[in-house]
Amino acid sequence: MSNRLAKRVLLIGWDAADWKVIRPLLAEGKLPTLARLIDGGVSGNLATIQPMLSPMLWNSIATGKRADKHGICSFVEPLPDLSGIRPVASTSRTCKAIWNILTQAGLTSNVVSWFASHPAEPIRGSIVSDRYAAQSAAWQDGAQLPAGTVHPASLAERLAPFIVSPRDLDAAALLPFVPRAAEIDQEHDDRLAKLAGIVARTSTVHAAACQLAHQDDWDFMAVYYSAIDEFGHHFMPYHPPHVGGVSERDAAIYGDAVASCYRFHDMMLESLLAYAGPETTVVLVSDHGFHHSERRPGADAWQHPETWHREFGVACIHGPGIRRGGALHGATLLDVTPTVLALLGLPIGNDMDGRPWLEICTEPPTVDYVESWEPDASDAGMHREEFRDDPVASALVMRQLIDLGYLSAANEDGRAECEQAIKDARINRAVAVASSRRVANALPLWQELAAAHPDEPGFQFQVASCRLRLSQWDACHEAIEKLPPGLRHSPHGQLLEASLAIGEERLGDAQAIARTLAAASLPDAGLYNQLGQLFLSTSAWNEAEAAFRRALELLPESSVALDGLAQLSLRRNDFPAAVEQALSAVELTHFFPAAHFHLGEGLSGAGRDAEAIAAYETALGMGFEPQTMHDRLAALYRLRNPARAAQHRARSQASSNPQPPEFVVGRR
Repeated sequence: MSNRLAKRVLLIGWDAADWKVIRPLLAEGKLPTLARLIDGGVSGNLATIQPMLSPMLWNSIATGKRADKHGICSFVEPLPDLSGIRPVASTSRTCKAIWNILTQAGLTSNVVSWFASHPAEPIRGSIVSDRYAAQSAAWQDGAQLPAGTVHPASLAERLAPFIVSPRDLDAAALLPFVPRAAEIDQEHDDRLAKLAGIVARTSTVHAAACQLAHQDDWDFMAVYYSAIDEFGHHFMPYHPPHVGGVSERDAAIYGDAVASCYRFHDMMLESLLAYAGPETTVVLVSDHGFHHSERRPGADAWQHPETWHREFGVACIHGPGIRRGGALHGATLLDVTPTVLALLGLPIGNDMDGRPWLEICTEPPTVDYVESWEPDASDAGMHREEFRDDPVASALVMRQLIDLGYLSAANEDGRAECEQAIKDARINRAVAVASSRRVANALPLWQELAAAHPDEPGFQFQVASCRLRLSQWDACHEAIEKLPPGLRHSPHGQLLEASLAIGEERLGDAQAIARTLAAASLPDAGLYNQLGQLFLSTSAWNEAEAAFRRALELLPESSVALDGLAQLSLRRNDFPAAVEQALSAVELTHFFPAAHFHLGEGLSGAGRDAEAIAAYETALGMGFEPQTMHDRLAALYRLRNPARAAQHRARSQASSNPQPPEFVVGRR
């Protein structure tokens, strides 16, 4: 076992917290508790993963694995008998969460309100499931918590008095959020009532968290607060600066709500840390950010809510043995569980998709690894096997039995809800797999969806995209031919056609399409990044630079655009610029193998061979084009370490499976 750095770890989740909202509040002195954490610890961006849906992301944070591995793929899931839907449940998670691993290792955990934590698992410690806060809306004194809400069951009597109802909130509790509340006509405007509901649920979660944190017998605690995201969807359209489509009166009344929500969280953070004690290592994270200024998609944050989520959340780590005032670079939400394990001196599973943030420690630990925590038969506090289930798989079996006439169908409304839940989960799983560069695994998922929903051409488009990335040119042509004209001639369709032309070495055709698109106004950074890559592939360097810089105007934190500029600088033999641009790319997105490769190329060109070796080794460790990596490393080691050079030459000869192209439709 590696050395344990943290006496205990407190993981705090602020859904949708965003540095771009936080930093002005810090500058105004309005978030003093968070400021102390930042000044005394390490902080930085936390890159999210696709799709940006909270239940998937928070379970990735808790497991270190993507959704296709942990099994939570949507907000709801079908009931096994197809009679309706239910919120996603802990019984549907298909791998161990951090608290199960710690139970298996003999450590004690407290978990409060984590997404998809109901029914509460029988871990070593306590779980207050996400159904606890849901009771606040209609809670009555003397009522009992539903079965499965807490573990152990004896917690129910202790925690029931701490449920806060909206009825318990007076004007003094709500005026800090909406100082002009008296001007609201509540008979026709229910936004104040919705705000009160969010505050009541959040206060309920916080009360339970403080109760459990006050105990001194835990090694790990995880608390999830959803309010920042909920406030964002209800009130971010009114947040300054003013945007079109929002009335000036509404902006004046509700314009303080989001900032006040952050201040509320800072006050809760202060009390929670006081209960946890100074010896606790604190890890505060969000699953994604939230657009708040010129990039707001509109005036209604409930319309296409995922489009309001920004690609970068927050991360802040503070505690004994953590560097003071340091910056965290290249972090993703998949890294949280590996980091907690490292802090607690436990091995990390090789089947986890993230990395530990060893650089945050004043004395980085030696970390051990195990193949996986999953096969171990030790008691991990998960639900018994008979209670665990893949709801989509069960519903699909049930659908087959109904279609064959062996069972009666549920009512039409219930079955329609189930079918939509099945479809959404399958789409989200396919996106999760495709966005992690496992193209060959994603292809059959998109093919199944395309076959099941032939009237929705977006699935066929994804099939074509996978064929392209797998260099299956003829199959890609066939898939494109099946697309309707509107999609085929859209910017996405044209980029697909141009990328296929490059694959088939029809560079003139590709450049003609690219120039037509460049003359138009494209709607997002991802399209401009693809356009820049097309121009790079046809040696139209000035046009490539214009496309990448336009992408950065739309999305300043686009690691793909920065890497595109690094590639361009390499072709111009401007190695210092290439190093700066590629380094910026990997600081934003650490798991970006191609950018590490381009960083190595820039460093090598600048004569910084030792650093180039480190960059190439990183790219190789991420699986990027093994044969090319071994060749480059053999050349760099030739004079300084002939034995290592010989090893890389031998491995180069054994490597013959380069990665598929990096083309991803819509990638930012």
